[in-house]
Amino acid sequence: MGDVPVGRLMSTDLVTIAVDATAAEAAERMLETGVGSVLVVDDEGRLEGLLTGWDFVQLVRENDPHDETLVRECMTVDVVTASRNESVDALADLADGEYSHLPVTDDDGVVVGMLSTTDLTEHLAERR
Repeated sequence: MGDVPVGRLMSTDLVTIAVDATAAEAAERMLETGVGSVLVVDDEGRLEGLLTGWDFVQLVRENDPHDETLVRECMTVDVVTASRNESVDALADLADGEYSHLPVTDDDGVVVGMLSTTDLTEHLAERR
């Protein structure tokens, strides 16, 4: 079984939110869809950031949780991404790191998928 491109493992059922949405709207969206993170995108679908459960912990600790904080103020902006043609083997080290979700983008930064490190770990374990 040869190496597999990210595009074969990634999910294309994406949960996104606009960069100008409120954190409360993002939290509601995450609860409705049952996800642990939401992709923050611009009007063209380009990745602007990632909002995770950890970001909400920080927000609540630092602010009134019912305020009107915008997503852009609390999202992670230095998001590690992958391309759909990238080798899954090249991402193996990320499965052992601090990442739980890896957005997959095209050359223009448009989000085309999401690869969870759980999926990545399972795939690598099957190969061994």
